[in-house]
Amino acid sequence: MNPTSFIKELYQPRPRLSITEWSEKNLMLSARVTNIPGPYSTNLTPYCREPLECFGNDAVRRLTLVWGAQTSKTTTILAGLSYRLAERPCPSLWVMPSEALARSFSETRWLPMVDDCPALAKEKPVDTDKIKILEQHFQKMSLWFVGSNSPANLSSRSVSLLMLDEVDKFSDGSSSKEAGALQLAEARVATYPQHLVIATSTPTTADSIIWNEWQKGDMRFYFVPCPHCGHKQKLIWEQVKWADDCKIEEGVYDFGKVRSSTYYECLECKGQIRDGAKTKMLREGEWRVTNPNGEIGRRSYHLNGLYAPWVTFGSLAVKFLQDKHNGILGLQDFVNRVLAEPWMEHEREQIEIKPGAYRMGEVRMGEKLVMACDIQEAGGFHAWSIVRAWDAEGKSRMVWAGRLETWGDIQAKAEEFGVESKCVFCDSGDQTRDVYLHCCKNGWIALVGSDKTTFSEIVGQQKIQRPFARIANGDPFSGKATGSRAGWKWKLCPVWRWSNPSFKDILSNLLKTEGFIAQDTPLVWHEHIAAEAKVKVKNPMTGRERFVWKQIGKNNHLLDAECMGLVGAALHGRLKVTPADLAENLEE
Repeated sequence: MNPTSFIKELYQPRPRLSITEWSEKNLMLSARVTNIPGPYSTNLTPYCREPLECFGNDAVRRLTLVWGAQTSKTTTILAGLSYRLAERPCPSLWVMPSEALARSFSETRWLPMVDDCPALAKEKPVDTDKIKILEQHFQKMSLWFVGSNSPANLSSRSVSLLMLDEVDKFSDGSSSKEAGALQLAEARVATYPQHLVIATSTPTTADSIIWNEWQKGDMRFYFVPCPHCGHKQKLIWEQVKWADDCKIEEGVYDFGKVRSSTYYECLECKGQIRDGAKTKMLREGEWRVTNPNGEIGRRSYHLNGLYAPWVTFGSLAVKFLQDKHNGILGLQDFVNRVLAEPWMEHEREQIEIKPGAYRMGEVRMGEKLVMACDIQEAGGFHAWSIVRAWDAEGKSRMVWAGRLETWGDIQAKAEEFGVESKCVFCDSGDQTRDVYLHCCKNGWIALVGSDKTTFSEIVGQQKIQRPFARIANGDPFSGKATGSRAGWKWKLCPVWRWSNPSFKDILSNLLKTEGFIAQDTPLVWHEHIAAEAKVKVKNPMTGRERFVWKQIGKNNHLLDAECMGLVGAALHGRLKVTPADLAENLEE
């Protein structure tokens, strides 16, 4: 090579890679973070490319991803963050619903990715103490992971790149004088004109945060061509079909036949599209704007679980039928998590509660007895209580319902029907320390209600949602000097937080089943059950309407006791409240 050519080549600018090209060249996914290890690739998920390029598009200020389960949403955001770390460093903040989730995500997903990719690992500082789980100072960029339940951490720093993960489960600030987590987080980018805010979540209801953010943007859907006629269409659940003879009887299906016979029917030519055609369809697909009047600088992408290349139409059909017929929470998990659509709530209908052919007090062999007590202090201590019997199939009978006047009465009623200590559940919302004290002495379980609809938990590589939280401990002498606890069954009593609206929805469904109550159920029970109903409320800021549980009668204590009894039955495995999971347990 002559000197002139050498100098020319030396000073020739390097070809600029797109973010997708950079990611596929530099990122490596190990078995520690994915079930599909190897070089990062969008060959199977071409729909990830356009949203990924938004990480380098200065015209985009808000990026909203409403994507279903197992569509590579999280991996896409990780790839975008990796690009910014290596090529366009800036102060960054990743917010999750809780600090525990943020800590787990950073430790099990992000930091392993940094270690496995040379382009990222070289950005680590010489002083390794600067890289912690929640606070990481790379050579040219700082990154923080925080939980939405920590207002102090949310409001303590300014950033240019803000990632909001599962925003529908963020703290709303209603229990304190702080603003909501979303407002606190978004205020962090105010000093950076070239900022980018990424918001993701599976939607919950029609007025949820993420659905509102999605509708503010240009509302893009991924259109794919039919392999038979070429008509481009977005994939919708209504077009998923399976053989008519899969149904054996009401609620019973031949799932093997469902899985093998399911196909997608083209909207245009009615041709049957099988799983084998999905890869080619995805590669020839394109994002289309459906809301040209969206706010400038806002891009919003919707993608349901039908697009996931590693999930078959048949496995989704099986999950749909399982959730529809087995899960007490019904299809909400399927609609929210798989279809990435909001659950449309309906006003509670008038239910005719049909008593069973039995009377209160009857106990049968093989049943699990659960007692729940709604503790009250107004007008002097008393407890509205329920005792229920649950069989192995999840069916329940009422054994006793009424009011008890002392802690000793609660113990005596439990002994009367032979209720195990660990099956006695007491509300700790009022007289918390006193409830903890008696739970510790007697081996009972404390419960505390929450307005949250679900609670998140990391199990292995998967994030699950349940209507109750992980177990906590209650100390009746927290912060105080204590004496002997000899003879107590618990030193610290177990405490479970549970979702008030979710278990009321479950109770509403169970009230429709014949035999849920006895022939001689007292009138006061009916009065308390009718004290709450779902009513329509309007958001004064957005004008959107939704249905929420509201108290319309004076006393609802036995209603609360029934809900807590359902929590107890769920914790003891007699009531199914966790919907069926996807057949393929792959990465999100």
